[in-house]
Amino acid sequence: MTELDPRSASPADSAPDEGLSPRAAAEAKKAAAAKAAAAAFIQSAGDDYGNVEAAQPRDVKKGQRTAVIVGLIICVLVAAGVLTYLFTSGFFNKQPVAEETQRVPLSDARVIAAFDEVAMDAPDISQYAYVSQDALIGPKFSDIVLNEPTNLGTPGNQIVTCEATATATFKNKGVEINVPVTLPFEYSDAGETWVPGDLVVGEAAAVPLASANANDILANLNDILTTNDPTYGEAMVDASIVKTTSDLTIDGGPIAVDLSKTVESEADGVKTSELRTSTVTLNVAWSNTEGWLVTVADAGQIDTQTNQIPVAPAEGTDSPASVDPANTEPENIGNVKFGDSVSLSGTLQAVEDAAGLSSGNNYTNNGTTDNANGSVQLVLKLTRPLDMNLNGTQYRLTTIAVATSGLDDNGKSLIGRKADVKGPLEESFATSWSPAGVKALEIHVE
Repeated sequence: MTELDPRSASPADSAPDEGLSPRAAAEAKKAAAAKAAAAAFIQSAGDDYGNVEAAQPRDVKKGQRTAVIVGLIICVLVAAGVLTYLFTSGFFNKQPVAEETQRVPLSDARVIAAFDEVAMDAPDISQYAYVSQDALIGPKFSDIVLNEPTNLGTPGNQIVTCEATATATFKNKGVEINVPVTLPFEYSDAGETWVPGDLVVGEAAAVPLASANANDILANLNDILTTNDPTYGEAMVDASIVKTTSDLTIDGGPIAVDLSKTVESEADGVKTSELRTSTVTLNVAWSNTEGWLVTVADAGQIDTQTNQIPVAPAEGTDSPASVDPANTEPENIGNVKFGDSVSLSGTLQAVEDAAGLSSGNNYTNNGTTDNANGSVQLVLKLTRPLDMNLNGTQYRLTTIAVATSGLDDNGKSLIGRKADVKGPLEESFATSWSPAGVKALEIHVE
């Protein structure tokens, strides 16, 4: 029997015999494959397969051991340096990061409910001038904004806070007051809820809902005039308000006031009566912190009319002449309206010097002419100043227009005559210097 060289063996030599069971056949195939692989390896090795390399000299082995020892020493030194750095940097002293507490979110509904529960005092309405002093209604919160939570303290002992801002509104019929507010919240771990703190109130700002009350302003006119000009204020203190024209809106506006004041004095047997008239223009403007502010835009010139009346000597004393002083006290006919009849006394004059007539009446109407487009022929210079409230407006007149269209010469023959004039007050006879004219139905001259 010839031995087979493993190197010359082929896979065919190891084929399994026929007739084996499937499992046995599979095992045989595996064995044959392993045998074939070994044979291929031996064949590729050639003649060197199985030869042992000659032993190296002793000095070579010693050098290899020295290199290994040096490498180990270097590794140890590097490891020692790394450990030293980690210890000195505090790496091993770092505390584990505390796990963040899971909080219940602060919802919009919770914030709104907290504002609804807040007790807030109304602002002091008295600090706003010339506005309704009715009780304020509110607060009503709007423009609510929720800010991001803020973590305070240290890990493990944190305080979590959050702020909500809003506008608190109070109002009455005359003013609306808006106040910025801040409501802080703090999270309670025990209750797992957000707890509101004390309300922080900012500076209030007011806006008007109605115009200023002109009557309230005029009631304080003495102080307004004196603050603007003490000399003027003293000259017109407690003056009568003859006429008021105002154009006040929610944005403020002007007030024109016609003033009249009579000052009497007596010296050297003569009684002097001085009539002072003036027109003052006030300006009304809004301040968000003070209400309506009133200033004097124009203090007109004070016009004067002076009457000097000799004083009758005391009974039993001699007097070179007896003089019956004229009665210069104003005649007040009260409330009248167009169409009402009046009876007035004075001296009839021609329609001249409309500027002087306007000054004497402290009245000017640029919407008509000096003679009401020819309807007025005469001027009645009144014996006494006339006070009247015509259709709700107060006037003090020293002259009044007279219509005499029924006379042949239009009344020219009456100029310079003292007369009593009777007739209705007509708006159609109003002139640039007189707010109404008398339609002369009767004229009685001296």
